[in-house]
Amino acid sequence: MASIPQPQPQHILQLSEDQRKRFVASFDRVYSDIDGVLWSMEHNVPRAIEGYAALERAGKEVTFVTNNSVRTVDQCIKRFGRLGMKVAPEQIWHPAQTTVHYLRSIKFEGLIYIIATKEFKDILRAAGFKLLDGPNEFIEENYESLAKHIFDRQPVSAVIIDVDFNLSSAKLMRAHLYLRRPECILIAGATDRILPVAKGVNIIGPGMFSSILIESSGREAITMGKPGRDLGDMLMKHHRITVPSRVLMIGDMLAQDVCFGRRCGFQTLLVLSGGCTLEQLQSEKLPELLPDYYADSVADLVQLFDGETIKSHV
Repeated sequence: MASIPQPQPQHILQLSEDQRKRFVASFDRVYSDIDGVLWSMEHNVPRAIEGYAALERAGKEVTFVTNNSVRTVDQCIKRFGRLGMKVAPEQIWHPAQTTVHYLRSIKFEGLIYIIATKEFKDILRAAGFKLLDGPNEFIEENYESLAKHIFDRQPVSAVIIDVDFNLSSAKLMRAHLYLRRPECILIAGATDRILPVAKGVNIIGPGMFSSILIESSGREAITMGKPGRDLGDMLMKHHRITVPSRVLMIGDMLAQDVCFGRRCGFQTLLVLSGGCTLEQLQSEKLPELLPDYYADSVADLVQLFDGETIKSHV
């Protein structure tokens, strides 16, 4: 039986007038990625802030959902400020923050073994959680030394893994040992398997390492980064979203942003200002990675909304 062709994404500036009006009126809330959408390591995306201003003038509620917990909320707010954008702390969600929300929602009180950055750990400690980490020192290359660093009797009830620039095999081994305990849960933050850091330059992302724990332990991870449905459920509950299709997800990555939107039932808009090229979009065949719409950048929203007076439904 022949497969049914998937509808191709439409560029938002190639929509007919009727399509444009329907699209603008079809969503009330926007979830947006940050890196690759507003800025990258190298530069700021030209006129990106004007695109968000157009959304706000049209009455859309904007929340930024990022997998990058290396940069704190305060650091994000300062960078937004340098661009001329006023963003409140509650408008920014990243894996450390969502992990705190999740742990509180299940009334977690146990000991956590964590593989993450200092910033991530600081957020959890500030929220009152007890953490273990390491080994952070050099380990001699023999099994006796390794055993001293990965075996212990600490009553760990959760393992958390996110970005850790000092990740080691010993840390993964120690986490794997804790996960032998049936009561120990596994929480994953950022899931990016590849991170675009410059034009044409990608590095291995944290998702590769969390996959090692998932596969070696046979455990399902509770995912607090995109494209985790656990994150989507938390956001929808927090914002009291009852009709997911009236949410627009904006991002620059197919596997993280578009897949996240698809899993949650949101509309999806891919921007080509970051980690995905037009050629990659056009060659993508998996339906769960194909966006509803695409744009060169969020700056295209200015032209989309130009002269448009339709407001979101309440």
